[in-house]
Amino acid sequence: MKLAVLPAYNEETAIGSVILKTKKYVDKVVVIDDGSSDDTVEIAKLAGAEVYCHEKNKGYGAAIQSSFIVAKNNDADVMVIIDSDGQHNPDEIPKLIDPICNAGYDFVIGSRFLKSTTSIPLYRKLGIQFLTKFTNMGLKQEVTDSQSGFRAYSKKAIFDLQGNITGMGIGSELVIRAQELGLKIKEIPITCKYDDVEGSTHNPVFHGASVFYSILTIIRDKQPLLFFGIPGIVFLVFGIYWGWQIVDIYYSTGVFGLGKCLLALLCIIIAIVAIFCALILDSINRIIKKNQY
Repeated sequence: MKLAVLPAYNEETAIGSVILKTKKYVDKVVVIDDGSSDDTVEIAKLAGAEVYCHEKNKGYGAAIQSSFIVAKNNDADVMVIIDSDGQHNPDEIPKLIDPICNAGYDFVIGSRFLKSTTSIPLYRKLGIQFLTKFTNMGLKQEVTDSQSGFRAYSKKAIFDLQGNITGMGIGSELVIRAQELGLKIKEIPITCKYDDVEGSTHNPVFHGASVFYSILTIIRDKQPLLFFGIPGIVFLVFGIYWGWQIVDIYYSTGVFGLGKCLLALLCIIIAIVAIFCALILDSINRIIKKNQY
């Protein structure tokens, strides 16, 4: 069964038309209403969608988590997740489904930056690309649009993937998790309109900060050598450099720079703690992964 899921929060303006267009390409449409206070639920039902409601607004990530639960309960062979605000074109759903049904892919991402003519506002483009670059750190297979809300998942991905983040960072989390599980990922170019759409219900600055924090948390947990090790090395370099300057100045002038000495010691202490944490946490991660297999 082909299932389409639309996360929604106060999307009464566009959701009806998105559902009607989406129904042409899937067997069932389900709306995950994340505590809307407008007529989103009523319009979704009138348009022919099933509606799964959160009693209160829990965040985009929570809606995506519910999407996977709904897909499992429906024993879906393919799940397409598409935003309900009208920015994505439901007519492109077959492009995302085809690699799963006919080429054995597990996770297909609709990319706004892959041979796409989409005109993205500059502030959005720069923000998305920055977050995508950060998501790609340490990944074997880089993606071009880690924040895309237009994606398709195979049955294997539906049952194997699990997100923990309730905020907007779940997009990056699922990309990272999919690679850890060895799922086959493919990106497909899509279009995305911004001109006649009211836009995201999230403040772009808050959205970006939330995703960035989520990615940092993922890197901290999954790649502690990267998260703690690099800052530790940077602090160590500065500490040694300032220490060398103190010694050089003392031998040249006989003046001992107490302030710079304390700063150098602080940097070295921070460096030792950070590197020690990196090594210990990396060892713990390796033990956990070994026991899992």
